[in-house]
Amino acid sequence: MAKGLFTQGMCVLLREPVSIAELEERLKCFELVGRHESIEDDDAPETLVMKYREDVGGHLLVTPSRSTWPDDMGDPDESPERFVAWSLGQFGPLAFPGCLQRATEQTWGWEDGADAVKEHTAHIRILISYVLGVEETGGEEDEDIPLVPDDYDAVHEMQFVTRAVTELLQLPQAICYFNPGGEVLRDETGLRQGLNYAWNHELPPLDMWTNVRIFKADDAWTLMDTVGNGQLDLPDLEAVYQAEKFEPADIERFLRNASLYMLTSDEEVEDGDTADGPGDLTWQALECEEALSDPPRPTIRWIPQDGGEPPEEFLDRGEAEDEFDEDELDEDFLDEDDDL
Repeated sequence: MAKGLFTQGMCVLLREPVSIAELEERLKCFELVGRHESIEDDDAPETLVMKYREDVGGHLLVTPSRSTWPDDMGDPDESPERFVAWSLGQFGPLAFPGCLQRATEQTWGWEDGADAVKEHTAHIRILISYVLGVEETGGEEDEDIPLVPDDYDAVHEMQFVTRAVTELLQLPQAICYFNPGGEVLRDETGLRQGLNYAWNHELPPLDMWTNVRIFKADDAWTLMDTVGNGQLDLPDLEAVYQAEKFEPADIERFLRNASLYMLTSDEEVEDGDTADGPGDLTWQALECEEALSDPPRPTIRWIPQDGGEPPEEFLDRGEAEDEFDEDELDEDFLDEDDDL
């Protein structure tokens, strides 16, 4: 899902549920402006509303749920309420079915992550929105209400939400931090170490917000990609290469550096651009409408100019998806791409 009613979303997985009172005490460094009661979700009946950029109507929303993370995101026939909640971004604007499962399969930064996640029985969702309290009158004026302010700052949002996550991880019930849009899992120690490293080097903590994953296509070719750059309004990156010619650590470094370049530079990476990359080779960019792996998203795909011929499917740019219409929910929207 794209950013809309909500612009960022993170999560804390819990061994057991927490009360609103416990959350309020843990988040006392934030300014509480109210509570919102849900009449549709018995597992998450109340949300704390915290101040965030009051001048533009921003709010931080913290919702404790008494159920496990809904990784299937619902079904229009069997669980329509959950499906609609997902379609509106209530599990995070970039969350896609299976995000927790994929994160557990690619927990390179936390060796015990896959086993620890199995212990969770509840979770806390943390979201940012700029439209809380706007009444839906059905009039034409509603169409002019901006979903994000003119001076929108995705990095500042991420920093603010991450600050809330670090506070919530100190709850005795907390197991770990989970970022649905970036498919990242970290325990409290791992997150703090990553944030401290970024702080000391004056860098954004991209590896705490986004994941780098690796997929083996066949005996010769491998795909490595980033997931979560969309949180920063950037395309994700893919690299396709012959495994025997490159070290995975070099490919990961290349993708991280390219992401940082896009974040800090005014220049955009476009189709046909080249960059010096692993193997002392030139790598060429291919703009793609659809990634080679879930979640569906546009990417910049990097291919080394070493004379190798990637499999045909690695050169498929995909087709742009039709704009999602929340009034016409379709079961086909849940179909996932085949795994590599």
